[in-house]
Amino acid sequence: MATFRKLTIQFETSAQLPPPYSYRYVLRILPTEQTINVDLKLTYTHRDELDADEIEAEGFTDNDDYQWKGTLEKVWSDELEKVLKKTQMGGSMLQDEELDFLTLEWETDTTKKGQPKNTEDWLYFAQELLQAIYETSEKERPFEMQVIDATSQGTREAQLTASFRTRTAQVKRVVDGKTSLRFYPWQELPSLMETVYAPNWLTDNASSQKPKRNGLYFNLGDGVWYEWGKQVVEPGKGAKTLSKLKDVVTTLFG
Repeated sequence: MATFRKLTIQFETSAQLPPPYSYRYVLRILPTEQTINVDLKLTYTHRDELDADEIEAEGFTDNDDYQWKGTLEKVWSDELEKVLKKTQMGGSMLQDEELDFLTLEWETDTTKKGQPKNTEDWLYFAQELLQAIYETSEKERPFEMQVIDATSQGTREAQLTASFRTRTAQVKRVVDGKTSLRFYPWQELPSLMETVYAPNWLTDNASSQKPKRNGLYFNLGDGVWYEWGKQVVEPGKGAKTLSKLKDVVTTLFG
């Protein structure tokens, strides 16, 4: 039984994120007996400050606003209830220009409106929820990462697939010609993705051809292969992201 009649999430990126990347959205959620219905309206902001050429140069179009109504998998109803049970409203509606801004309007027997005290939980949960909507509506595909580790002793491959639509992840491995499949713990996915995106990925020097030489290679689902240490590099002096990325590879083959 749902603990709410209606939930509205309003979100806006911080003032530090410039156009054409900045956006805001309103997400309305209605519970049903088994799952949740969602209504998303997402709008990119401050684009009137840019020319069309500037927007396209960043990989966007002249209209990237997005709307979708539909139903998400039951697992999202369950996860939403878990977050709501540990949520207390702070009441503040003040916006810090350096932070993303999220407010809730939570309707039960009464209506609570404001910022949740567990804001960080909601910021991450809302981002996952948005990704689940994109996958359910087929706007985006599940997250995929392929790894090839080729040495003089042989080649091994791993492919991680993570579906936000179903909140499940799995790893397919091919080692010495033998294929195996196992589930990847969903709760470990945030740390993995943070590690994966911490280095710089140099797309201009990457290859569309599957690698044949020895080395450690990555494909993030875009059909392009990046070699560790060459097209995957440290983001700055003193950074130690590449060693952590290698640790990720160890967990996938472990």
